[in-house]
Amino acid sequence: MLLACTKKLSEVLKIKLPDITPHSREPLCEWHANLFVFDRRKGVVMMNNQTRYCVVLYGLKAEHFKIFGNITLSCIKQTLLAEGFQKEIIEKYIDYCSEVVFTKTYDRSVMSQMNDMIYLTSHWIEEYLPTSEICMVDLNKKLGVVPVGSLKYTYPIDNLRKALTDLRTAEQR
Repeated sequence: MLLACTKKLSEVLKIKLPDITPHSREPLCEWHANLFVFDRRKGVVMMNNQTRYCVVLYGLKAEHFKIFGNITLSCIKQTLLAEGFQKEIIEKYIDYCSEVVFTKTYDRSVMSQMNDMIYLTSHWIEEYLPTSEICMVDLNKKLGVVPVGSLKYTYPIDNLRKALTDLRTAEQR
């Protein structure tokens, strides 16, 4: 999994991001991530580059950022289960993306749309608070049905369903 982080997020993660983005990568396993603060708590919005599906983590503390790669994969898995994907498809996807590699952001289109989702998140998140959960599953599901202009106003959840189905079909060949 390639996780392109903003400068703000990399500073909180306390990592130095490489200048070069790896060339060989699977588009479905590429995500961008940005830090936001709401009600004095830190959160991260991650957006899948191919499908524009978002996953929101909120209430992160210093100890969470130390194991951010594991938390990321766990939250994606939890969200996909809540969206109704078959467990075997989710397991294959998580195995496929098992190693998290951090890099600098490189796609301005994704960054722009992710910032739009952060704006929506800042308005909708109050509906789901207070919570002790880091993964905002219900908010993720709500963001999954926000049309994305750069993908011909399709829904991110529909794009994700198609992409995971295509991935499964390709593996069966």
